[in-house]
This record gives sequence, C-alpha cells and structure tokens, in this order.
Amino acid sequence: MTFSFEQPPAELTWYHLGPLLEAEAGHLTYNPKQHPVHGVSNNAVACCWAGLLADADGGLVLTDLGRSMLASWKASPAGQRWLAGQAAFDEETSAPAAPSLPAPQPVPVRADQLGLFGAAS
Repeated sequence: MTFSFEQPPAELTWYHLGPLLEAEAGHLTYNPKQHPVHGVSNNAVACCWAGLLADADGGLVLTDLGRSMLASWKASPAGQRWLAGQAAFDEETSAPAAPSLPAPQPVPVRADQLGLFGAAS
C-alpha cells in the first residue's frame, strides 16, 4: 500500500535520486541502527510521501510512478551526464590496487649505539 502525502515532484533532483537508485538496485533496506527514526533516510521517506517508493518486506521499492520518473530522468541529457560520470568514478575506484611495499624489516641494534643518547631518566 502506498500513501501519498505530497504531490509527486515535477522533476527528480539529487534529493530523490539516491533513494530511487538504491531501490532500483534492491539495496534500500531498513537499517534502524543508521536511521533510528524511520529505518531509512529522510530523503527516502520523502520519496514515499511523494508516491515514488512503497513499503515492501524489509525495505522500500519503486512504485510505478517512481520507476517511470527514474526511467525518464535516465534518458534525459542531465541523467546521461550523471550516469556517465558515475560510471567513470566506478571504473576509477575499481582499478587494481598498486602493488604493496614490502614489510619493513627490523633494524639490528648494535651495542655501541646504545650509549648515543644517554641514559633514560
């Protein structure tokens, strides 16, 4: 069941995109530890109130309206630019890590070095 307390937005903005994209990917689950009031972010709750998301077992899912508006946004020039930038960022962050440096080796201490700094007081 979907409750709509607000009018749907005329267009999607950054405020709506995070929760809608998470719901589309199936990752918008309740997390009362991170979001103790509603179990989801305030942005996600606002998307519910606007009729873009609906309650499901364990999380929120896109409504038909939310799915339609998200598809329109993805097809728009602004959506295409954002998605291309996101893909480049994902590619950058998934690049193989640089080879790690060898573990530091302990430096042997010689007896003649022990007196260099005087006795500790």
